[in-house]
Amino acid sequence: MAGSAPRPTARGWGLLASGVLLCGGGLGFGYPAPAVAGALAVLTVAVAVPVAGRPQAVRVRRRVTATRVRAGSAVTVLLDITPGDGARSAVAERVAGPGPAVVLPLGPARERVRYLLSAPRRGAVEAGPLSLVRSDPLGLVRAVRPADDVPVRLLVHPRHHRLAAVPAAGGGGRDTASAAVRASEGAFAGLREHVPGDDVRQIHWRTSARRGRLMVREHMDSTSPGMTVLVDDRYGPDELDALAEAAASVVESAPDVPVELRLAGGARSAATAGTIAHLDVLAEAAARPGADFPAACAGLRSAPSGPVVVLLSTTAAPDDVAAATRILAARRTLSLVGLIGTGATGDGAFAPQGRARLLRAPDAAAFAAQWNESRWWAR
Repeated sequence: MAGSAPRPTARGWGLLASGVLLCGGGLGFGYPAPAVAGALAVLTVAVAVPVAGRPQAVRVRRRVTATRVRAGSAVTVLLDITPGDGARSAVAERVAGPGPAVVLPLGPARERVRYLLSAPRRGAVEAGPLSLVRSDPLGLVRAVRPADDVPVRLLVHPRHHRLAAVPAAGGGGRDTASAAVRASEGAFAGLREHVPGDDVRQIHWRTSARRGRLMVREHMDSTSPGMTVLVDDRYGPDELDALAEAAASVVESAPDVPVELRLAGGARSAATAGTIAHLDVLAEAAARPGADFPAACAGLRSAPSGPVVVLLSTTAAPDDVAAATRILAARRTLSLVGLIGTGATGDGAFAPQGRARLLRAPDAAAFAAQWNESRWWAR
């Protein structure tokens, strides 16, 4: 992979422009001293080009100590560079997301480069490619050459807090590890729009033809234990981070109970997927402002017979809270609507509405504390 030719830096361009002005002004007004000084400045920049030269081609083998990490932690990135370019070049690593991409200077090029990559917030982080940078001693000219390497992707899971576990509902002695809901079992609960991964045998062709989009049947399994978590992902990064942190806490609190994770924007993680898969979905969750939240709530009619936890931001419209509450109030088991964010009002107590409970909390940590204090599922 070819690198760029040496080019002046900001300092180099400044010196070059000053030299041209001095040389032109000196010659134009008959002052030899400024003309000579300007010519020397231009000559200095010209000489710096071959002095800097071009970095040689290198290959990079990149390794990380973990491909998944909890927000607030760090991983070690190891770079094996061959062949080495000695101390004449420096290396810089591009790191992208979440947030704007940054370039990390890593010092002189060596055969082995090691650095810590911090992950302050949830999301997907891509480290690489590596670039070799060579400059003259005065920093007037710089040449950059991308290395032949493959970037690595790191998933940063949301933080989570310890929650009291909700007991499995409706287990009847069955093995909860294999008690995932199947779309072809149970009573008919309604129709919803098709999402990737749905069983094509459940497509309702007559309704699909009438509405112009694929619609599938949903069924309710009245015997399967488990829990369903619905996250309203229509919000910006800060609000969504708080909701993802609360959802991660719920998922982590139920290692022995099948948990299905749903996002209002359509993403899902099945009850059989496991905790890591759920956390991966939460790590990559992005704002879906156009999501149909009432339709996502209506889809909860086909959720297993265990509790349902719906997580919204405190900036949600009252109609959204009402849509979630109406569905949960009609369920056989106690379920929860959680409003999380700095706009939370009230004392945080649960307000019973049918079989639905309401919790307001300013952040995910307060949500966890109130969850543990109230033991809402036992009421």
